[in-house]
Amino acid sequence: MHWGKVVMHSLSLIILFLAAAMFVNPLTDGIDNSTIRVVVKELIRIGVTVGLLWLYAKRFFKKPNSYYRIPKRFKLSKLWFLVGFSLPLIVVVFYLLTENVVFDQQNNLPITTLLTFIIGALVTAFSAGVIEEILFRCYLFKLIEDKWNVATAIFVTSILFGALHLITVNGLKILDVCLILTAGTLAGILFSLIVYKTGNVWNAVVVHIIWNFFLNSKMVQFVSETDRNSSLVLLRLKSDNVWITGGTFGIEAALPVVVLYILTIGWLVNRKPGFMKHDKTKTYE
Repeated sequence: MHWGKVVMHSLSLIILFLAAAMFVNPLTDGIDNSTIRVVVKELIRIGVTVGLLWLYAKRFFKKPNSYYRIPKRFKLSKLWFLVGFSLPLIVVVFYLLTENVVFDQQNNLPITTLLTFIIGALVTAFSAGVIEEILFRCYLFKLIEDKWNVATAIFVTSILFGALHLITVNGLKILDVCLILTAGTLAGILFSLIVYKTGNVWNAVVVHIIWNFFLNSKMVQFVSETDRNSSLVLLRLKSDNVWITGGTFGIEAALPVVVLYILTIGWLVNRKPGFMKHDKTKTYE
């Protein structure tokens, strides 16, 4: 395929992704209950976005799902559940042990609020994990890999993944942009390596969902000492140093988290492709 067609198809897939989000948002504005609104919106977004991407790939690429590292059978490895839970846990433990945060105990949260936090976090994490992995680590990855090579596919899709997160935050300064691009690109490389090394996008989806569930939701929040937000676990940052706080984007772009991305990438780089073939997996028809 000519490089111009690769660029055209890549842009088309990204436009479909963005258009689906814009289309879905107004559909749920009339739902008063915020939890129900989030659940309905994200479920519709998954169906619409994944459906559009699949139809586009079927129409123009004519390849089976397995070609994009989407297994015919839904397989999950226990290792990636472990990795998924370990990464956010390491972040929280590091900040507590280094005394960069103070644990703010939330004593008066009603059960309905707790359920709202959990349901909202689970649904939004699931939606982002599935949609973003299928777009970036399946369709875009294979387009670029087939035209050039694996390394190019990893870096280009990861940079695009990082750049996408710039539109989720307002009032960015130059340092914020650099932090988001760096952290987002490294996270993209991490997810790309999981997919490439295991040949199974669902392993990256699991890690992505668990990460978002804990660190990109109301489950665990890192906030300033004066912030009045509430969450299941509230950690108040003692410092306003952007390298510790992650700036406008938050803790996911902070230097300690960036170092964690790099260390995990280093571990993945040293694994051979297909190294999970002999691992025990759960298969779902």
